[in-house]
Amino acid sequence: MPEADNQRTDTNIQLGLSQLEMPLADVPQPEQRLKRLRKPRNLPRTEIPLFTQRPYEIMATGAPVISATQAYLKSPDWNEYEAGRLYFQKPFGKKRYIEFYILNKQEHQPEFIASQAEREILDRYGVMAARLHAVFATYAASQTEPWKESFVLRGSELIKILQVYKTKKLTKSQKLKAIADLAWVVGTLGAVIHWYEGELNLCVRERSLLWIVSVQEYTQPNLLDEADEICEVTIRVQPGLWTYNFLNFERERQRKALYQYGFIPKQLFDLDPYRQKLATSLVLYIIQNSRAHASGVYTIESLLSSVLPHCELQQAVNSYQYGWKLKERVDEALLVLKEKVGIGIEFDDETYPMWLRPAWAVPDELSCLSTRERNQRLLGVRKLPDNYIKNHLFPALLTFSLPELIQEHLDEFESRKFDKAKRISKDKTRNSCPPGKVSTSESVKISPQTIRATLISELPKPRELTGAMVKQARTASRMSQREVARAMGMSQSWVRDIENDWQDKPIPHEHALKLGTLLGLL
Repeated sequence: MPEADNQRTDTNIQLGLSQLEMPLADVPQPEQRLKRLRKPRNLPRTEIPLFTQRPYEIMATGAPVISATQAYLKSPDWNEYEAGRLYFQKPFGKKRYIEFYILNKQEHQPEFIASQAEREILDRYGVMAARLHAVFATYAASQTEPWKESFVLRGSELIKILQVYKTKKLTKSQKLKAIADLAWVVGTLGAVIHWYEGELNLCVRERSLLWIVSVQEYTQPNLLDEADEICEVTIRVQPGLWTYNFLNFERERQRKALYQYGFIPKQLFDLDPYRQKLATSLVLYIIQNSRAHASGVYTIESLLSSVLPHCELQQAVNSYQYGWKLKERVDEALLVLKEKVGIGIEFDDETYPMWLRPAWAVPDELSCLSTRERNQRLLGVRKLPDNYIKNHLFPALLTFSLPELIQEHLDEFESRKFDKAKRISKDKTRNSCPPGKVSTSESVKISPQTIRATLISELPKPRELTGAMVKQARTASRMSQREVARAMGMSQSWVRDIENDWQDKPIPHEHALKLGTLLGLL
């Protein structure tokens, strides 16, 4: 082929290629579209994960928290007020009660929730929703005015706290979607509270959501016609208006509202909510009810009726086989409470005889025997008495004591209440009040600030101070960023930058020493 023809052919090929390339010039390259982000950027500021510094956290308790837990756990006990619409009522005596409703038909609810029946939502999410409800109550307890303040949680951190969706069959995106759906479900619980509070002269009748939840999902497009992959979820929670009357420290001091708190152990979330459902339910109820039920004494019937639907208890009475299975479940759950959570259990000698107790709670010489042999030795017959579930097991008395570490702190707060609060009152008086004008209410009632300051002082002293630790200590001490900035001689934006930009990094030494001393961390 002549040289001129070759050049002409090359020129035509080049022109053809350039014409093919031009229409594709604006289309991103596939490898760029398929690239995955390791971590989404520009996430809102989120709260520090629970149990990062100690194995327990302060938690809001009180009637709305406790009764909402029971509402989640006792789904068959919900009643219909019209076709397909349910309500759950928990009476507290003295004309006091709280009613709960599932508000899944609201305009702001996503389609997948609105399309589900209320009974289906309760049956599917019950114990899981109760655990997330406890997490929300824990974060709310650290707020100064929870009815005004919201908190933001990260989905990946919630998965770790709740210790759920551990299976390798689910991708990270599927796990994040599941936790987002669960948060939406908890946000559907509404309450009507009718409350009288004796000496407080408090009468409340209000309607509000327990938790106002909004969810942000951060996704990345997928070229393969598959659903977009979720790389992170943030959940913003605004505590409902019920906190103004049931989680209000300042108004409690004026005897116009309530402020009730307790402690929740990390071991609770170590339990498998599916395989150890009864144990999980019992721990939630006992921990949340510990202030209102300080004696820790329960009958088996009162304990089970708080976390199991009435139909299960009735079936245990009517069916010998089902009753025996329920007793086995109770025995196993009590062992989990004792061994896994550290809750002390004491059996009443009179109402809880040896033949009725779990095998692990009897002497070694009896525990090694079969059930029939043990009954023969203790009862004189191999068969258990007729109607023993109703006549013996249900009336049996148990005494629960909180985990040792938590009980020590509660006892310490009681014994140190006067001296600690008095010293804080004196410090405040020197800085802001004329001599001799100390509020008597501050000197006799321990505040949440005092509780958190005590918890901070008992933490191990860190070698390095990070922004996350500063934020946690400041929040626990109930100090604002402005107050810290004033004490440091800096601006409020400087404190904000320390908490955000240095969240996971050591703060420079020249600032760390003064900050650590101010917040009781060094």
